Amino acid sequence: MGKIAVHGFVNTDIICQVDAFAEVDQETEVSSLQFLPGGSAANVAVGLSRLGEEVYFLGAVGQHAYTSFLLESMEKVRRDHIQIVDEVSSGMVMVLVDKQGLRTMYTYPGANVQYEVSRVPDDFCLDLDFLHLSSPHLSSAEQLFEWKKKKPKLRISFDPSSLLTKKGLGPIEAFLAQTDILFVNRSELQDLVGDRIVEQALQDLHCLGVKEIFVKLGKEGAVYSSASERIYLPSLTVKAVDSTGSGDAFAVGVLYGLSKGWDKGKVLQAGITLGARVVQQVGARTGLPYAGEWGG
Repeated sequence: MGKIAVHGFVNTDIICQVDAFAEVDQETEVSSLQFLPGGSAANVAVGLSRLGEEVYFLGAVGQHAYTSFLLESMEKVRRDHIQIVDEVSSGMVMVLVDKQGLRTMYTYPGANVQYEVSRVPDDFCLDLDFLHLSSPHLSSAEQLFEWKKKKPKLRISFDPSSLLTKKGLGPIEAFLAQTDILFVNRSELQDLVGDRIVEQALQDLHCLGVKEIFVKLGKEGAVYSSASERIYLPSLTVKAVDSTGSGDAFAVGVLYGLSKGWDKGKVLQAGITLGARVVQQVGARTGLPYAGEWGG
C-alpha cells in the first residue's frame, strides 16, 4: 500500500457488560467494566500497523483525560501529526454490551473535532498513496478531500459511520463523488439513499461517483460492489462477545488485502475474517492480529 494516513477519532472506550439494556427510567447492573483504547480511525491505524503497514495517524487528543494512555495505545503508528488540544478532554465513548454481543454507544467527541488540517505540512499528501477517513468532522473532511487536487492519484477510502449518515446524503454527497472506496453498513446505506434493496442503493451510490463499495451486513455477511461487479460472501459462525470495533476490523482486512493486490473476493473475505475475530473478544483492538498471526 505504500504510505497511508488515517484520520478520525481516537477515544477511550468505557465498556460495560450488562445482561440487558435498561429501559427509560429503569436501572441495570453492570457485570464488567473495562477502560480500553478505541476510536474508529485509531483502530484501523493500529490494525494496519500491526500487519506491517507504514501508517500515519491524523487526529487529536486533549490535555485532561487519558492523553498518555491514548498516545501509547497507538503502538507503532506514526504520531508525527497527532495534535494535543489545550483545555479540552480527549474523546470518550460509553459502550454498553449485552449478552448477545449487541451494543449501544454514547460518544463524547472532545478533542477529536478540533483537529486542524491546516497544520499538516502542505507537501505531506504528496508522499501518500492512501488516505482513510473514518467519521471525520465535516470541515476536516472537506479539507482532506482537497488533497486529491494536489495528488490526483491519491486513493481515499471513506467510512462515514452513522454519526454522519444520520445527517442524510446532502452533507457528504460532494465527498462521495471523490471517494474511491466506501464502507457502510445496511442502516447507513438506508440513511444515504432511503429504504431500498441493497442492489438499488449501490447503483445510486455508484451514480454519485463512488468507485468501490463494501457493505457490512452483520450476521448476513458482506457485499463488494463496483460498477461492473458484485460479490456476496456469508459471515463466519462465531460466538459474539462484543461487536465494538468489528466494522473497523473489517476495514483493516479490506485495506490490507487491497494493499497486497488480492482479488476482490479474497479482499472481501479478509474483511469478514477480521471482523469475526474482533467480535469474539471484549474491546475494539483485542482481536486484531499482528503480522504472522493471520495468514490472510
